[in-house]
Amino acid sequence: MKNKEQNYESINALLKEIYLEYNQYIYSLAYKHLGDKTLAEDIVQDTIIKIREKIIGKEINSCHKIGRLIGYIVRGLCIDLIRRNEKVIYREIFDEDIKTEDTFVSRLIFNDAINRLPEKYKNIFIMKALKDMSYSEIAKDLELSESAVRKRVERARKILKEVLVGDDE
Repeated sequence: MKNKEQNYESINALLKEIYLEYNQYIYSLAYKHLGDKTLAEDIVQDTIIKIREKIIGKEINSCHKIGRLIGYIVRGLCIDLIRRNEKVIYREIFDEDIKTEDTFVSRLIFNDAINRLPEKYKNIFIMKALKDMSYSEIAKDLELSESAVRKRVERARKILKEVLVGDDE
């Protein structure tokens, strides 16, 4: 029992040392990726939890030279958060049962982003995402190959992501 208490105390001591050393670094990285103070603070907490798991798993045994690992953890958590938020935006846009002001604003933003697409991407994206047409149907309608349609949809999504989320990398 005493060994468990010592192990618990050493884990907490190391975690406290890491937190004191790196909390501002974690916050600034998260804020750079997200641009939101509250979300950045949440990422700090989530990062500390991930680091604690790595300490318990014996992957980390000192406070030194973990800056790169912290960078990977923060970046991964930020990407996950952005992806979850993107899914929420898409769900709000396509779910007709939700009639809130936020959805209206989301639709305006999304429609504006679609209108910014080059014509060759815009039409295909609308056919795929909004009209729910298959790649083969689109290819047949536009007299293109299926691979060309897939590539244009992929490029349209990439452009939309850059417009809606931004690309800070």
